[in-house]
Amino acid sequence: MRIPDAPKTSQGYYEARPGDVATRAASLVVIDVRETSELTEELGHIHGVRHVPMQKLVEEGLPDVALDAPVALVCRSGRRSATCAASLVARGYREVYNLVGGMIRWNAEEHPIARTPTWR
Repeated sequence: MRIPDAPKTSQGYYEARPGDVATRAASLVVIDVRETSELTEELGHIHGVRHVPMQKLVEEGLPDVALDAPVALVCRSGRRSATCAASLVARGYREVYNLVGGMIRWNAEEHPIARTPTWR
C-alpha cells in the first residue's frame, strides 16, 4: 500500500516524510545507504534498518528484493538516497521512497535512533 500524500518526483520515486516511514517501517524495506561508520555516529540509524552502501546499491541493485516491494531509502540528508531511489526506479522497482531530509530530519523530528549496530 502506497504512502498517501507522498509526492512522486520526475525520476519516478516518491518523497516520504520521517513520520510516514516511522509509522510504516514494518511494511517497508528500509535501507540506509550511508557508509558503515556513519550508522554509529551522532545521527545514528533507524533501528533494524538494512544497510546497503550507496556504491553497492547503485552498482548491484537489490537482487534479493522483489520489484514490487515497497522500499524506503535513507542517508544523512536525503541526497545520496535520492540518487539510489532513481537508480532503483530505473531497474524496475515500482514503489520506491526517499526519506526527505534523511537522518538529519529524522533526528530533528525526534524519531527513535540507534547508535549501536542494529542493522542487517
